[in-house]
Amino acid sequence: MTTRRDYPKGALWRLAVEGFNKLLLEDVKTIHPVYKMDQTTYRVQRARFWKEVADVYETFLVGSCGWAFPSDTLAADVLKADELIEINFLNVLGDKVLMAQMDAPTDILQRLVSTLDRCASRTGCLGLIPPNCSKFSLSCLQMLFSLCSYSSEDNWHSKRSVVSKVSILVLMKRCECILERFLTDENDLGGTPLPAVRIEETICVLQELARLIIHPDTASALQLKPSLRGALVDNEKPGGRALLFVLLPLFYKLHAARETRVRELVDGVAFDSPTQSWDCRKARFGA
Repeated sequence: MTTRRDYPKGALWRLAVEGFNKLLLEDVKTIHPVYKMDQTTYRVQRARFWKEVADVYETFLVGSCGWAFPSDTLAADVLKADELIEINFLNVLGDKVLMAQMDAPTDILQRLVSTLDRCASRTGCLGLIPPNCSKFSLSCLQMLFSLCSYSSEDNWHSKRSVVSKVSILVLMKRCECILERFLTDENDLGGTPLPAVRIEETICVLQELARLIIHPDTASALQLKPSLRGALVDNEKPGGRALLFVLLPLFYKLHAARETRVRELVDGVAFDSPTQSWDCRKARFGA
């Protein structure tokens, strides 16, 4: 898989990705016979296995996915097919592995979520990046939202709870970084148009926040100011939205943004009542 950066035309890395996905999915679906071996030996073996899995994801996602290659290296149809391989690799991690009832230790879960965040953060250091690169970074950002989301108790279990608690802290920091970067750029650039990727990632965050519902377990991990801890009570009701209080000070600033689409989305995300004024909301929660 590591050969992709040096030999993007080669078939070896593509075969390796396909094989890795199949083997990992087979392991996740397998019920391991713990009773057949010593508990300590079993835990050591499984910890070693998951460390290697985390190493592979970190090396390939961070080092080989979502990067630009010389335009003359690959044909357009091949580039498109390779982008699909990247997204499938990402989806296996997020949808099949991190949402499964697997036996990965918490430190490994933290590494895997951190790897997703590192890929999602790339738009921050580059003002102008190729569309395929920004698309991959935004896909990683959306995967972080997915790991935090809750729909019903039918697909909720103890490992999902752990993953969501790990992910929500990373996600909130990433959202803060993206929204603050938008405000900084808009202030620094004045009337100059913002880079398209800056607007795209800000809109992506606001749209995902508008859809995101979290479990009370996830909400309990949020780092809220003492004055806002009462907001967690709201999360006991259907449609937990406690996470929005973490970002409320930024919503207040974004309400005055020059970008019309951003202002509209902020209004939709931050208000549970369209008639409630910003001054009222600010006074109530001390934003």
